[in-house]
Amino acid sequence: MRRAQYLTLVMATCIIAGGAFAAENTLRIGSHLNPRSTGISQVIKPWADAVRAEAGNAVTIVEYWGGSLGKSPAKQFELVRSGVLDIAWILPGYTPGQFPEMGLFELPLLFDSSLEAATVGWQLYDAGLLTGFDGVRLIGFFSTAPNGLFMRGTIDTPLALDGLKIRALGAIHSDWLKTLGAAAQTMSGVDMNQALDREIVDGGIQGWSGMRTFGSFPLVDQAWDIPVGTTPFLLLINEQSWQRQPTSVQRAMLKHGGLGIARSSGQAYAAINQQIRATLAESGQPVLMAPDESSQQALVDRSQTLHDAWMTASIDRETTYRAAQTFLSQLRAETSTASAGSAP
Repeated sequence: MRRAQYLTLVMATCIIAGGAFAAENTLRIGSHLNPRSTGISQVIKPWADAVRAEAGNAVTIVEYWGGSLGKSPAKQFELVRSGVLDIAWILPGYTPGQFPEMGLFELPLLFDSSLEAATVGWQLYDAGLLTGFDGVRLIGFFSTAPNGLFMRGTIDTPLALDGLKIRALGAIHSDWLKTLGAAAQTMSGVDMNQALDREIVDGGIQGWSGMRTFGSFPLVDQAWDIPVGTTPFLLLINEQSWQRQPTSVQRAMLKHGGLGIARSSGQAYAAINQQIRATLAESGQPVLMAPDESSQQALVDRSQTLHDAWMTASIDRETTYRAAQTFLSQLRAETSTASAGSAP
């Protein structure tokens, strides 16, 4: 009888302790962006919901969007590394120097879609070829669809940028524009709108979804479909927060993260871009443009010079670049085989 009572007491204690752990195991997830943004609504919230559904009461994920725990885009990485946020959406471009290999994803005419960039990004991290993650762990890598070139006024070819002032997102885009003879003007999306409206710049590099978000399309006459690099995003968890998770929660996070996030984000951003293009095609303003075969090859050739300069800057960069090319070739081969197999 005493033994039975003892076992009952032990079981009750374990149940109470387990319940207490579940109640205390709360993770704060957040971003400076609002919950309606594509990355949160189409990628991160579905991931969090899937983790909740699979992990059950082993973890509680509380959402803090719109900068409620920190509004500065440049501070998001520090918020997750310090543990103010357990999980955060990071734009590497806001922490220059922290992630030295991320410039790879900004190289023009490398990735043709957000799916390609996101998949290769995760594979590079998984292979230990992306650095800067001390104190944090990557759960998911995703990316915008490739940026485009948007012009106030008209040009016959994107090679005809000599002497024109074009907005750039950063150093890599500035260098690319210089190979085309353009004068790069680095500025924010809001400043680009003002510069276009005041005819200070002749055009700009921007994401298609960004053009819609900032209301920039009425300010341009042409939308050139040229993959001028992507903008990578990172879903990070604080390393200590990760270590204290039970195996079941870690497993759920990685199951629905990793390549899962790469695929879901690729589909989300591709769908958005298709919607934007369809709307523009219907309205006819701005006019959708694409380089002819000769111009496309010339753009590839000039971009290769920039690729070579980036990867030969260090042995680590060269290793990362060549691995990315390998992963990209494999992905395209698999995609081509799958497409051929589904054809009637």
